[in-house]
Amino acid sequence: MRLPTRLCALTVALLLGACSREVDRTLFKDVTAESGLGHHVGMTHGAAWGDFAGDGRPGLYVTNHLKPAQLFRNEGNGRFVDVTRQWLPLPSDVGGDKHGAMWADFDNAGRPDLVQITGATMGVGAEPKRLMHNRGDRLVDEAVALGVDNPEGRGRSPLWLELGRTGRLDLFQGAEARFDAKTPPFLFRQQPNGFEADTADLALASRSAPFCVLAGGGTQPRLLCRLEGQGTALQMFDLSHLPAATLDALPQTGFEDAAVADLDNSGQFAIVMARRNPPGAVALGRPSPGELVADLQIDGKNVGAPLGLKFHAAGPLRVSVYPTTPRDGLSLGDIHIGSAGIHPAGFAFEVAPDAGAAAPGAPGERAGLWIGSTAGGQWELHFTASRAALDSGKPKTRNVQVAVAAAQPIDKLEAIGEQRAEEAPARLFVPREGKYVEESEKRGLNQQIVAGASVVAGDFDNDGHLDLFILGSGEIGLQHNLLLLNDGKGALRVVKDAGGAPGGGAGVGDCVATADFDGNGRLGLLVVRGASMGRSLGLPSERGGYRLYRNVVANGNHWLEIDLEGTRSNRDGIGAVVRVTANGVTQSRLQDGGQHNRCQNYARLHFGLAQATTIDKITVQWPSGTVQQLNGVAADRVLHIKEAATP
Repeated sequence: MRLPTRLCALTVALLLGACSREVDRTLFKDVTAESGLGHHVGMTHGAAWGDFAGDGRPGLYVTNHLKPAQLFRNEGNGRFVDVTRQWLPLPSDVGGDKHGAMWADFDNAGRPDLVQITGATMGVGAEPKRLMHNRGDRLVDEAVALGVDNPEGRGRSPLWLELGRTGRLDLFQGAEARFDAKTPPFLFRQQPNGFEADTADLALASRSAPFCVLAGGGTQPRLLCRLEGQGTALQMFDLSHLPAATLDALPQTGFEDAAVADLDNSGQFAIVMARRNPPGAVALGRPSPGELVADLQIDGKNVGAPLGLKFHAAGPLRVSVYPTTPRDGLSLGDIHIGSAGIHPAGFAFEVAPDAGAAAPGAPGERAGLWIGSTAGGQWELHFTASRAALDSGKPKTRNVQVAVAAAQPIDKLEAIGEQRAEEAPARLFVPREGKYVEESEKRGLNQQIVAGASVVAGDFDNDGHLDLFILGSGEIGLQHNLLLLNDGKGALRVVKDAGGAPGGGAGVGDCVATADFDGNGRLGLLVVRGASMGRSLGLPSERGGYRLYRNVVANGNHWLEIDLEGTRSNRDGIGAVVRVTANGVTQSRLQDGGQHNRCQNYARLHFGLAQATTIDKITVQWPSGTVQQLNGVAADRVLHIKEAATP
């Protein structure tokens, strides 16, 4: 059942007795300006927390997509310094078409290494992936020597995982299908002297698998992969034996990202999916009240139909036009201003308020853009293309992006010829007797619907119950974030303005990652906002970047954070399940390396303990099969647990 924004589902009302009002609490404070992380402006495409310097604090790697990547060392107290030139001295270390990245100690040397996934030159070329070996004072690319450069892979997001109880991490390179018939490998198994491509142990049902996340560990290792094409949206694998078997446990449903979390402290890991519908023919973004960005697309389904937008704005407009598909598909002679059809001198120009109404002509062999105004500050913009233009070659679409700025707020914005679909609700699945049962409405997941691009689970108020943060993305009015607090009784409560991290503004939501970056025992957020609006790069993400939020909750609740060190298992303990019991409540965490779509949470495991000052029992189920127990551990500390040498 679809729910209107800010309305309770009927099932939630029955469960809670009445529609729940928003919780008015401040959990987060924007500290970007003083952190040293706010200088990048533009596309992002992911970020990764990791203690590369070995000082016990999470540093940060940001991909910056087509601009040079950056590496920041954590100086403590929420301050970061750019150490890119010291640690990544070569231009080839930081350039390229970069997508997701992930830290992990792949060689069990005691230092996290970095894998950086890249594209493949518009889906038909080649670009090596990078595996940056941590030498203690710099990162050195050894992807070619180790056999994971995979140049033809159209890479999107990586995942380190241990298959077959080898004690070594293997590498999954998420990728979209190439535009030719080539099918590069997704999986690389680590051998004593490098990696080998493995196409047998993980039989994916599609040539497109942009990312996977661990969905279980310990005695139930599972992998959830998002797929595209082939009539399949996802695939879940049982990793307990190889080749991995496909599990028919989840319904086929599209999703943008997934968080795996024990929301009930039941010992079972639920799956929460952030979802959004793809943009329609007109996709709109609002960097500020006086600005708009439109991404317009014509394809075989809407060719010949009216397409564009209407809006109201006083005074002249500043307009920027950016042809995207194809890049040469719109010339200055194809842009027509006002009733006279004047062509601008460049792709950035000003339009006077008395320019006159736009009068689009019949579509010609090339695409055309028409902009003009009528009395009272009413503006119209039209985009046209002919079927002959679409049939003239590949791709079979025509795209253009237009940015409009006015001195006064732009309002009465309306798409022409476009009925955008309602936003896709998030979904929550709970394991029940071998299947995953949906409990989205029962829990109140969609009391407020956002266009979800990314999701993380974390105990943000340290009360012993995992909460959810969903990063909003997509079109106008839908780039708002959502914070849901877990009441410990099976229901989620919406927090007003996402607890201080509301979203909106410039850029487009990309992904979100958690870390206790200032060592205060509370989880903060890194919000990444330089994605596209769903189909093309350019204007929407030009003013994207990174925003850092400190957790400022001061409720006196206690906490515990755990670093794992495998011996028989991989050094990072990826795939382990950790259970912490305090005051009669047992919480469970899956050590998944922190990785989800394009972003990596800091891998240190965080537990809120409410008023408990002592942990009665800690149990670790290691990937090797070893089960280890500790008792009587004090709260409010970072605990290092090393795997016992024998089971």
